[in-house]
Amino acid sequence: MGFDEEWAQLRTEAAARQNPAMRLNQLAAPDGGGGGGSADFGTDESKKKLASGKLGGEVKTQTETAAKKADEETTAAIAAFSGWDTAAGLKTVESTWDNQVKNLLSRLGTESHNLAVTRQLFLRQDYEMYGQFRPLMESAPAPGVEAYR
Repeated sequence: MGFDEEWAQLRTEAAARQNPAMRLNQLAAPDGGGGGGSADFGTDESKKKLASGKLGGEVKTQTETAAKKADEETTAAIAAFSGWDTAAGLKTVESTWDNQVKNLLSRLGTESHNLAVTRQLFLRQDYEMYGQFRPLMESAPAPGVEAYR
């Protein structure tokens, strides 16, 4: 078998193995999507506001409280093991812990801010779209009234 014949056979076999459901040239599913999701995109601004508030408030406060408690207990352990190598190890652990807490608090603040900004961007987009459609709504007949008599 020559190269051209072998190549044609390999191409034929590869084409037979393809899943036609993965092709882009087929009709869309009746529900408008490809697998269980909603056909409409939506966002809930009240949930974003709630999540942003929790991250910036309750979660941040609880994280700070837990960090302070751990610092107090670690400081007491360092004092109890003063003069031992264990105290030096605990100081290293405390330093690492403090850096991780700072990073976590920074991340919580960033995520809270990003949720708030995302909420504002979606609201702004909604208002802009409403503004673009408003002239059409004002010129449209009231519901139940025929446009042409």
